[in-house]
Amino acid sequence: MEMRLPGWVRSIVAISALMQLGFGIALLLHPARISELWPWTLPPLTARLLGASTLVSIPLAFLSIGINRYRMAMIPFVMMLTYRVLQLVAGVIHIDRFAANSTLTLNYFGGGLLMLVVFAYPLIAGSRGRLPKASAEAPFATSMPWRPHPLLRDGLAFLAGALIVLGLAFLILGGNAKGLWFDAKGMTPLTARLFASPLIGLGLGMALVSRAAEWREIMIAAIGMMTIGVLATLGLVLSGADFAPQSPLAWLVAALPLILLMVGLVLLRSRPRPLPKAEVPAPQLTSGLSLGLMRTTNSFTAASLRFMPRCTTLGST
Repeated sequence: MEMRLPGWVRSIVAISALMQLGFGIALLLHPARISELWPWTLPPLTARLLGASTLVSIPLAFLSIGINRYRMAMIPFVMMLTYRVLQLVAGVIHIDRFAANSTLTLNYFGGGLLMLVVFAYPLIAGSRGRLPKASAEAPFATSMPWRPHPLLRDGLAFLAGALIVLGLAFLILGGNAKGLWFDAKGMTPLTARLFASPLIGLGLGMALVSRAAEWREIMIAAIGMMTIGVLATLGLVLSGADFAPQSPLAWLVAALPLILLMVGLVLLRSRPRPLPKAEVPAPQLTSGLSLGLMRTTNSFTAASLRFMPRCTTLGST
């Protein structure tokens, strides 16, 4: 049975996505506003990348609640749930950086906990088949089996593992992971742990994509990968003066946006083509026509045989 998301989940996700839209655009275009919008300050390049990673949730959220199919929302919700969980973990590790009576602190932890519940509930209920039934008239109702080349699945699984390992390195090493970063103004331990969340979220999402059986399941995640690819690259261009990779591995980290963009494009282009309408084969038509002619001929022959005796009798008289 195809399932959909509950109305209350869709409403909260939409409100949260709108808030993140304003936050992400502000940091991407005006990184100096970080002190107004975030509990701690960040250098311009890192602030732009935070804005880009936040904006990934916009297509993930709005496409998931707009299409409203659990099958298509599952991978995006796993990605966004991971982001929220690890963001809270980073905040708890560095709780001393938060003011007790600050609105930013309340939004960081209170909003994070709320969205954790909102994303976790459909995943748990959906795995048990307890979500409402989806409408058959809604978009993407038709199954789209996804059968990519095994090498593509293996490549996705490898990249997923690399992203998860990289994210764990940022989370565990903290400030000691600065050799993996490319901001000339450095990286604080809290910032390193903050960026672990999008890396691990993308890695888990890509791991699920590598095992997906339907193209519908991977479509929204692929669009999310393209989004981070485009926006993170834009952030690097806008703050190019601060771009200074600290090691060869940092160059690989800096290349991740372009890699994700290409992966997203490949996944979208792998959409299965619709099967052509079934046509009746010519041999079947020929055999049917022959059968009809045979029946007509047999009927005519039988009628002739019945008429011939009468003609013989009349001739003898």
